[in-house]
Amino acid sequence: MKKRICILCLLTVFSVGFLSANVKMNLELGPVYTYFSSHEPSNSFHFGSGHRSWQTHTGGLNVLFGAEFVKNFGVYVSANFAFGRYYWGKESYQTHYEGTRSPAGVTYAIDSQFGFFYVFHPSKNFDLRLGAGLGIGGSGYNKPLSKSQANIGGGVDLNISYMFTKMIGIYGGVSDTLYAPVYTETQISSTQSIKDTDVSGKIANSLNIKAGIRLVF
Repeated sequence: MKKRICILCLLTVFSVGFLSANVKMNLELGPVYTYFSSHEPSNSFHFGSGHRSWQTHTGGLNVLFGAEFVKNFGVYVSANFAFGRYYWGKESYQTHYEGTRSPAGVTYAIDSQFGFFYVFHPSKNFDLRLGAGLGIGGSGYNKPLSKSQANIGGGVDLNISYMFTKMIGIYGGVSDTLYAPVYTETQISSTQSIKDTDVSGKIANSLNIKAGIRLVF
């Protein structure tokens, strides 16, 4: 019994050592531009059924951590923290359209992806990575009346990087995530708000353009 335990421990140590020797980890950090939009059905007593939406242009920070395994496959987790000052609200019906640009104390679009990627190595210093995964995020604005929503969906991540040395390089890329707003809270007065968990007909989108420094270790 003791021999079996010792053999199992040795195999575990060798497996961890072998796996660690073949894993290339990287950290990416840099600025990000995020365009976020959210759409939902709407009904008007005067104009009938239609839809309403809001959009915002934001900027902030992108962080990505990835681990490349054998045969160019790997896993990654990324997060974008982006903030702005204005949002555009729109209502559209068959016979009526209305759009407004409103200042807000802050607008925000925070989203993340957890997924798998495949990386191409077209040359010694260039990497082209294509990933896809689960998306989780939050978004909203706080003036004149606040709105916040929690989002769950899925998206893709496309990244190009160039390494100056074995450890330091630069990257640029695009990520796009489609969301279902699973929880929405809309303030209708200074003391009242409406909470909604119905996702029927609702969709949100977060488009990110990013660039920055890439570290490999």
